[in-house]
Amino acid sequence: MNYPETKREEIVEIIHGKKVDDPYRWLENFDAPEVQEWLQKQHKYYEQILSKVPNYQKHFREIKDLLSLGILGVPIQTEQYLFYQKSTTEDQPILYCQDKATNEVKEVVNPNQLSNKNPVALDWFYPSKSGKFLAYGLSANGDEWSELHILNVETNELLQEKIPRTRFCSLCWEKNEKGFYYTRYPIPGTVPEGEENYNKHIFYHKLGTSWEEDPKIFGEGYPPTNHYLVELTEDQQFLLISVMKYTNNDLFLFNLKDGHLIPIVENEDFLFSATEIDGEIWILTNKNHPRWALYKTKRATPTEEHWVEVIPESEDIISEVLIVDDSILVKVMRNASDYLKVYSKKGTFLLELDLPAYCSIYQVASGKKISKSTFADNYFGLQSFFITPRIYKFNVTTKKLAIYNEIESPINPENYEVTQIWYPSKDGTKVSMFLAHKKGLTRDGNNPTLLCGYGGFNIPIKPPYLKFSRFFWLKKGGIIALANLRGGSEYGEQWHRDGMLEKKQNVFDDFIYAAKWLIQNRYTSKDHLAIFGRSNGGLLTGAVLTQQPELFAAVYIGVPLLDMIRYHLFKIARYWIPEYGSSENKEQFDYLLKYSPYHNVKKGTAYPATMLVTAASDSRVDANHAMKMAAALQWATSSDEPIVLFVEQQAGHGVGKPLNQLAKTETDMYAFLGWKSGLKLD
Repeated sequence: MNYPETKREEIVEIIHGKKVDDPYRWLENFDAPEVQEWLQKQHKYYEQILSKVPNYQKHFREIKDLLSLGILGVPIQTEQYLFYQKSTTEDQPILYCQDKATNEVKEVVNPNQLSNKNPVALDWFYPSKSGKFLAYGLSANGDEWSELHILNVETNELLQEKIPRTRFCSLCWEKNEKGFYYTRYPIPGTVPEGEENYNKHIFYHKLGTSWEEDPKIFGEGYPPTNHYLVELTEDQQFLLISVMKYTNNDLFLFNLKDGHLIPIVENEDFLFSATEIDGEIWILTNKNHPRWALYKTKRATPTEEHWVEVIPESEDIISEVLIVDDSILVKVMRNASDYLKVYSKKGTFLLELDLPAYCSIYQVASGKKISKSTFADNYFGLQSFFITPRIYKFNVTTKKLAIYNEIESPINPENYEVTQIWYPSKDGTKVSMFLAHKKGLTRDGNNPTLLCGYGGFNIPIKPPYLKFSRFFWLKKGGIIALANLRGGSEYGEQWHRDGMLEKKQNVFDDFIYAAKWLIQNRYTSKDHLAIFGRSNGGLLTGAVLTQQPELFAAVYIGVPLLDMIRYHLFKIARYWIPEYGSSENKEQFDYLLKYSPYHNVKKGTAYPATMLVTAASDSRVDANHAMKMAAALQWATSSDEPIVLFVEQQAGHGVGKPLNQLAKTETDMYAFLGWKSGLKLD
């Protein structure tokens, strides 16, 4: 292949006594003129290869139409309003509010009107108790560094204060709606360089005042990689603070009158989520319960010896809890699919809601692990491989379940089927996998198959996982395979721990053996098997590419981590050391180097067609990972299959992309993988 020329430098480090080559380190300097020139040549080559895909423009129009089905958010309730996001052909979803008394709907935040040269996205929002005020975060170019704005919903007046650095903000309003507690990162220049991506703290903001004078409530002196979640107790006397430390967290009550800090749980190697109702603290935990259990205790006696079990651990994994009057809605995960159960407040099981199989349920607890509601009607969302977003309304008093709103599916689900199978991984562990495709599939080894995985950060991968563009693949007769790899939470906390740190190779083995099972059972063959992964999933596809390149026809590596020796030095990556480890530690260095994709590219290997995609404004994973890996693969490969790199401008880790931009990147991915795996691209 006639790749753009890329210089290799003799850069060798001795780390823990071992030589580590890094010939493309110069590509880490993203803004350097020579790097920008190299990127321009790579982009030209990328477009040259994509131009060979048959009927590209037709595929673009089809995928854009699929993505134009839109977004339909789950309503968030206040005393007066329902707030929800919705879009169809707009670049960004619009936030609406509906008056509960009159059903009148009005637009409250429209990011499309704020986007000029730089696309603006709504990252998060928190209405006040009545709904009179709305705090919300906006960011540009997908960088997720939100700026907090405050709107008077009744008058449409935008308050003067704008609070920067409110990425992934946790926020709770005072009942009197005069102010709120919130989390914020430091302003660059106020801390040593690099530390501005860490050191998130809790502040209090009073409406109408300067944010620069906001008092810091909590966080000073704590580790800089901590995250915080905040909730006000109903009597407004305490902040309930969760100190998130990755695989464990602390819970505190912070007395707002005297600043006294009351530990509920501290320095435990487990997870705890909590909410307060009528002077009682309800706690969801995986301590001694890998599949979680629900407890409660009096606020006056919050420590563990006083806890009373309400819902014990079972075979189902508890993933969300909503406490409503005398009922408890519990979302559980069973074999990597979601179900919704109803209990009495005393913990008596009442019923399981009749919902479609093989689905994902979301926003039961308004985006939290555990929450509370004072409303009889409660809303949640559901999706599956063949069901586009469907919003349900459930009344806890009457136990009536109804579809509140939905997006019509672009396919007839009756013509498709999904099955779940279990296969043995390398060490004999049974791993589950979903297979979705048209009915009447012939298992002759010739079916273009898209195998997807993630396997990390305790995140479960459930149907449908992929965007609406998945229908493009399904309608053309392809198979979508979704593997529930170790590293996720599909089968409890141990499933996660068996795929992190020194056990990360289990994740790659699980994925490789999924591919082998599909081939052995004649669903597909190596000439028709494409693989897809983004972020930690991009590390996955990068790793299996270097370990078993002969297994795949085409590989997609999206916004990935690939240099696992230096990853912790860039952006916010120190947050991920508990998941991966760090090369600064000798033992962790040894296993990181063993699988680090960038360091395991071998000259003379016939690598399959590979697409690496990253973004210039990605504030999570540095673009240099994909750039260095692309250079290494182009230098090393002995095959005639293309290795292409796309560095997307005005885009981040995948959040907030305008419709046209999203349609292009999705079309590029499906067209490239389909072209190289034999999908019918007519």
